[in-house]
Amino acid sequence: MNRILAVVILIILGFFLISPLNLDFGHPQLGVSQYYINYGVVDTGASNMVTAIYLNYRAYDTLGEATVFFASALGVFMLLRREEERNSDG
Repeated sequence: MNRILAVVILIILGFFLISPLNLDFGHPQLGVSQYYINYGVVDTGASNMVTAIYLNYRAYDTLGEATVFFASALGVFMLLRREEERNSDG
């Protein structure tokens, strides 16, 4: 009974998490990709479109990804460090 309830809850949660997504990535009607193509160089001054998008339009996203990576690496380091200390003490 508990497994059935868990599966039903996961399906409902998955539906609510996936349903707001617009799965037409790169579709011209979205406008974002066309805006980047048309005004990327003018807005950012970068000669490379990838650099313009990555460092100017998506800078906060990039900073967030770097922060998550740093925090996870630090967490793994701390877990491994504690395990080594336990083994050397005992």
